[in-house]
Amino acid sequence: SESKQFNYITFFAGGGGSSCGYKLAGGDVRYMNEFQQLHVDTYLENFPNTVHECRDIKEVTAEGIMELSGLKKYELDIMDGSPPCPPFSMAGSKKEGWNKEKMAYGMKQQNIEDLTWEMIRIAEGLMPKVIVCENVKGLSMDYARDHLNKMVNDFEALGYSVTWKVMKGHQHGVPQKRERVFMVGVRNDVLEGIGLPWMCMSQVFPDPVQEFASIDDAIHDLETDEENIKDAIGDHIVKPWFRENIKLGHIKPEDEKHSYYMSRIVPKHLAAHSLTESGCQPKFMGGNHFHHSGKRIYTPKEMVRLMTLPNDYKMTGDYNDKGARIGLMVAPLCMYRLVENIKAQILEPWNTLQKKT
Repeated sequence: SESKQFNYITFFAGGGGSSCGYKLAGGDVRYMNEFQQLHVDTYLENFPNTVHECRDIKEVTAEGIMELSGLKKYELDIMDGSPPCPPFSMAGSKKEGWNKEKMAYGMKQQNIEDLTWEMIRIAEGLMPKVIVCENVKGLSMDYARDHLNKMVNDFEALGYSVTWKVMKGHQHGVPQKRERVFMVGVRNDVLEGIGLPWMCMSQVFPDPVQEFASIDDAIHDLETDEENIKDAIGDHIVKPWFRENIKLGHIKPEDEKHSYYMSRIVPKHLAAHSLTESGCQPKFMGGNHFHHSGKRIYTPKEMVRLMTLPNDYKMTGDYNDKGARIGLMVAPLCMYRLVENIKAQILEPWNTLQKKT
């Protein structure tokens, strides 16, 4: 990352999952926006001194970003963002939750499903070379396809060519079956300059790996880690939750070895189910992503590994906050592999062209 091979700004940055991927690819973060202070605190622990604004994106302007970051229009390499997505979630309210005021992430919000258009508004003022927008898989489903198409159309109306794909984390080095929509927009003059036809843009997405990472690959060595052992045997054991629900007839004893409604126990030779905001927190039914032993939920250190965060990633807040923050993230290794392709196929050829001219 010290080489600062390209610059980027990031919206809805959370605890910095995407930024860990950008950093691994050599990215230099020039500005960060996030409206929750607890996320900002974690982000700054891991990316100290980042120029940032802790405020609603609706209050952010392109002019303000340029003033804070020193960037000029057309200079930004990548604009990144992961707009909040509860209404599109496979487990969410779908269309019933659209166009309404609701409590989300601790704040009353109207039309939370429309926040991507705040990125479009800001993009018009900055005109970055590339835009990367991440969202839940549900956005690609039939019930949300019109919404996705409108996003694509409105980015294209600014002068971008857009492609999108559902990337599966376990096919890109992440020991987790995490599926997310990644939308990539490239400014048309950049695309034309490097000679990449718009119909070939999908090649920017990385090819799937042949061997999938497993839970055991990620966390096996933590069995002897003292800090992890302390967390694993602390107040977060959930075996009593199993016994109580077996007694009530909600689950059967043999279900401890399998997946069942709202709970996940995955054998260690496979990739974990997708970590979620609520599924990593003890306060939600004892958590619903269980260690393969079936006796407890994952510890923070184990969640860090399953999300492919670096070992020195610093977490802030209480146990629940840590799990929730990780469950909301973009898996860094997935983002890294996408950004490496963007860098090699778009940014580097464009920079070479600019030097010649």
